[in-house]
Amino acid sequence: MLTVEQVQGQHYVLVLWGPGAAWYPQLQRKKDYIWEFKYLFVQRNDILEGLELHTTFWSSCECLFDDDIRAITFKAKFQKSMPSFVKMSDLATHMEDKRSGVILIKAQILELVIPMPAAQKIALNARSSLRSIFSSLPDIVYAGCAKCGLELETDKNKIYKQCYSCLPFTMKKLYYRPAVMTIADGIYKVCIHVGSKLIEKILLNISPDWLNRVVAPPSEITYAMVAADLIHSLVAGGGAPCAVKAQSLFVLDENSCPLQQEFSLLDFYPDSGKPVPSALL
Repeated sequence: MLTVEQVQGQHYVLVLWGPGAAWYPQLQRKKDYIWEFKYLFVQRNDILEGLELHTTFWSSCECLFDDDIRAITFKAKFQKSMPSFVKMSDLATHMEDKRSGVILIKAQILELVIPMPAAQKIALNARSSLRSIFSSLPDIVYAGCAKCGLELETDKNKIYKQCYSCLPFTMKKLYYRPAVMTIADGIYKVCIHVGSKLIEKILLNISPDWLNRVVAPPSEITYAMVAADLIHSLVAGGGAPCAVKAQSLFVLDENSCPLQQEFSLLDFYPDSGKPVPSALL
């Protein structure tokens, strides 16, 4: 049984029967995303005093990309845009003010640097070809503890070791490696720390364990190809600036000179400047 939502705040029960029960693992991994369900049986539940949805032998489901016209239509019809309490600023003003806080700016993405084990790193920028970005995708994904996200090592037999701090929990999960994003606004450049979850959001919510899957058979296009194309379009240069929401931290000395400055990405918006909301399940 799942809880689904179409209009915000109105929840319904969706019961998976027969072949539909096999959808549960992928639905569980993609909670809060927009899914399209077809050929459901709808009946009224007199106990809950509401509608109840049931899968049938003919039912199907599909997770939608945020730029899919069906997802865009859904959000325009059913999702109310949340007012933003952070005003659009510019990097020059913020760097001169040297204030810690949440900022919203439009900037060009120059580079994504993904730190790797053994002090190595992968740098993706305007000089990176689409082919090189595609070939680097397996290296920016790692297997970690599904509870805390700690990267799991393997023994000599290539068997993953356990996360001892989370025992008896032993499940593992694929994650994108955190990255450092270099952005530019005019003459100013800053580096922003980007967590694993936001890397996934930047890649249109493509889960790391979906990269080798085909988007829509019989096409041979995989989710990895889509992800590589997204990264290439972001760092290729010359594109429209993106809006980024970040948390800034300035540590100043007695003369107001920065001893330390850090930026962490809180949210990412495409060139339209509008949020990329998650979907509903």
